[in-house]
Amino acid sequence: MKKATLTIDKAFTVSKVDDRIFSTFIESLGPTVYGCIYNPEHPTANEAGFREDVIEMMKGINRGAVRYPGGNFVSGYHWMDGIGPRENRPVRTERAWNRIEPNIMGIEEYTDWVTRVGAQPMLAVNLGTGTPEEAANEVEYMNFEGGTTISDLRKKNGHEKPYNIKLWCLGNEMDGTWQLGEKTAYEYGRIAYEAAKQMRAVDPSIELVACGSCANDKTHPTFPDWDREVLEQCYDKVDYLSIHRYYNYDPQLVKDTVFPAQFTVEDLPMIPEDMASFIDAISAAADFVKARKYSNKTIYISVDEWGVMGSELVQPKGLEWTERTLPKKGERMMFHSNLIDAALFGALLITFLNKSDRVKIACQSVPIGGIFAVDPNGGCYKQATYFPFQQAAAYSKGTALRVALDSPTLQTENYGEKPFVKAAAVYNEEAETITVFAVNLSLRESVELESKIAFENATLTRHIQLYDSQPLAVNSFENPNRVVPKEVRVTTGNPVLPPLSWNVLQYKL
Repeated sequence: MKKATLTIDKAFTVSKVDDRIFSTFIESLGPTVYGCIYNPEHPTANEAGFREDVIEMMKGINRGAVRYPGGNFVSGYHWMDGIGPRENRPVRTERAWNRIEPNIMGIEEYTDWVTRVGAQPMLAVNLGTGTPEEAANEVEYMNFEGGTTISDLRKKNGHEKPYNIKLWCLGNEMDGTWQLGEKTAYEYGRIAYEAAKQMRAVDPSIELVACGSCANDKTHPTFPDWDREVLEQCYDKVDYLSIHRYYNYDPQLVKDTVFPAQFTVEDLPMIPEDMASFIDAISAAADFVKARKYSNKTIYISVDEWGVMGSELVQPKGLEWTERTLPKKGERMMFHSNLIDAALFGALLITFLNKSDRVKIACQSVPIGGIFAVDPNGGCYKQATYFPFQQAAAYSKGTALRVALDSPTLQTENYGEKPFVKAAAVYNEEAETITVFAVNLSLRESVELESKIAFENATLTRHIQLYDSQPLAVNSFENPNRVVPKEVRVTTGNPVLPPLSWNVLQYKL
């Protein structure tokens, strides 16, 4: 059996882990909002019309924020359509996803729902078809105490106290040809500057996220010049630059989509490396502008959309993966995430922890479907991907440590030899624990993990593992506990990481 060695020293830290690394993103897409979140006819619906079973699922993963309402949706969305009595709200054609928007779930209902799930709000403003003035008015409606026409309108609508939303996105994917109101980097940088100026005039305490590149692949030729040029215009007015990234390892699945067939299932170890490279490139672009402006301010990264587009069609050469649960025709919402997807989720979360000196916010894209499955007219269950997200959020309170990892390598299909063990470590001084998150992205090989921890008396006390002999196995409505984490008995030897496994190792000091 091959061996990996992890070395950790308390003197070498990355950063305190921001809770908002464990955020999510909700968009009115398909039945996500109307059916899965808001459904007054559902047996679990509460007095506000929200499904309590979905609220309970969300409570299990939230440490951070919930980004809303988009996504592509926001670039044609006007926030005033979703306030006031519901019977008076306009019904609009929604041009991002070609559907009808009834405006039942407005920004106030969203804020109510976010409070119920125990998360922080993260609102995006419309800078596609909207204006800086409209964005500033939205801040005034949500955050201003009273005494103005707009803030008093909030009071008239039954909300005496301001919502005090502190985290705002300045539009969405404005570099995308698919985006309503698509702009050049200069055009977007100028409107972001003006919107930020007006929004901060209303509430100087808010934090603002500017739109960076929404991809780093060859189909996106503006990367990373877009990020540099945007920040040239609005560096002093914003706090974060966003990046978006979706990954897939099945070329068959993406051949008819905008996503290029960049990876195969034999390239899994390259995917977290690609994310790390993306983060480094954006950080470098931001730091270039920082130097140009002789600024003392650092721009941080918000990975405000990320996800894995899973597949159940993959069959690697020489491996017998026979167990599959394919979606039934017209079935529920939305993906069927298997163990491969869960391992990649874990590897990307590990990347965010290892880059937490720059990455302060990361929003998993549409957890309804991506992390748990929901039937708009029925129940819900936890996907395999739920568990790495939930455990990383639960056990990474503290300071990320800079790990030195000597991992064995494997031959990928398109990227040469790559290390296939990924790991991050978090030191919780208050609890006197170190938690190591480790994932094995090999399709075939188990590996022994030796940890050299330069703390006094660090003892492994717990090993939680997500693993299945069939990596294509999924949870389902019929069998919701097919793929779940299990406790591994701790011995005096080094822990073993099976192929495609997610592992949480807790050390008591």
